[in-house]
Amino acid sequence: MPIHLRQVSLLARRWQSAKDCRRVLRLFSEWKDLQRQLPAPCPFEKKLLIIRLDDIGDYLLFRNQLRMYKRSPRWKDHVITLLGNISWRPIFLEFDASGVDDTVWVDKKEYLASASYRLSLWDVLRRRGFGTAVAPSRTRPLLLDDLCMLAAAPLANLGSANTHIHSTWNRISDSLYQQRFKPSDTAIHEFDFNGQFSAWATGRRYEGRRPEFDTWFAPPQIGSYVLCFVGASTRSRRWPVKRWIELIQLYRRHYSSRVILAGHTPAEIEMAGTIRERTGAESIAGTVSILALLRWVAGAQAVLTNDTMAAHLSVSVNRPTVIIANGVNYTRFTEYTNAGVDNVVTVYPDVFNRKRKNTGWVSYNYPDAVSADIASIKASIVFEKLQTVLRLGDTPLSQTVLRLEDAHLKRAIEN
Repeated sequence: MPIHLRQVSLLARRWQSAKDCRRVLRLFSEWKDLQRQLPAPCPFEKKLLIIRLDDIGDYLLFRNQLRMYKRSPRWKDHVITLLGNISWRPIFLEFDASGVDDTVWVDKKEYLASASYRLSLWDVLRRRGFGTAVAPSRTRPLLLDDLCMLAAAPLANLGSANTHIHSTWNRISDSLYQQRFKPSDTAIHEFDFNGQFSAWATGRRYEGRRPEFDTWFAPPQIGSYVLCFVGASTRSRRWPVKRWIELIQLYRRHYSSRVILAGHTPAEIEMAGTIRERTGAESIAGTVSILALLRWVAGAQAVLTNDTMAAHLSVSVNRPTVIIANGVNYTRFTEYTNAGVDNVVTVYPDVFNRKRKNTGWVSYNYPDAVSADIASIKASIVFEKLQTVLRLGDTPLSQTVLRLEDAHLKRAIEN
């Protein structure tokens, strides 16, 4: 992309970001006023609310710390409730439910769109009577986490110092919390940040070196394959269809194992369909649950993915992983090598690599990415990294416990 066009794109994005900042501040004031309709608080000292409303990938980097609250001398005699995002509810119910006593689930889209839904949720939180609320998310939305904390109206609250790109949001957000946590290093990986927050809030932390499940999974019985997760939440984080096609064609010249395409949104299903038609790869996009996807990831020789939840899913089951990323928030989410995880490599655009080399910038808040950046990453570079992690792909799958989601797979294993 020509430099002047890239600058125009970045200026347009910053203008839109500033507009969004003003909109959120206006809504925060309006919605906060609406909470005056709620009943008067009646908090109970021994009731703890943990607010964790970010998306699946963020939860995967947090979930190992959740059990520390019940194990903590500080909170062990509290009734603990988790306020969670319904998108990762299946993972929580399967693996993490014993870590808390109760749950309240939030549909974020419905929350942001429906005044009646918000008021109903706020009313539930107010009537539960929490003595303490903990907000451990590193980047905490004013309209969501903070307003839910205010609705709960606890006697005490703890939160992380907020890290939005808008300093005004951070000042308002941080002012709502009596105790705030700041990490020792702002550039640490998210998994390590969650461990530090847990140590601060509970006196304990999960000591594992990587996000992980203590139960492993029976992989699909289809032979060897690599898994390609083709989607991402925004276009600037999404490697284009053309590049995936080039990569799979290159892979087929050297390897005979199958290529499986994955994704879950309508756009990702459409992408996978186009790639399948052009390459003959197989697609499970839109056909499997998050728990079934976990089995597919666990059985892969390697996983190739954009900077999205699939990367953290793959790391959590110890699969060799190639992350294709634009560099935004890179030290938080894609620099796994710096976090001590050695079978994950990340490919960045040249424009990002030059900036990092020339400036030595290690801030996790790298905002200057446009769609053309990730599109500039060549398939040949990704393939080289894939060959690197495939050589690390002999990590055995634990067979201690097999979590089976359907009877068909169980019969296949027994036969």
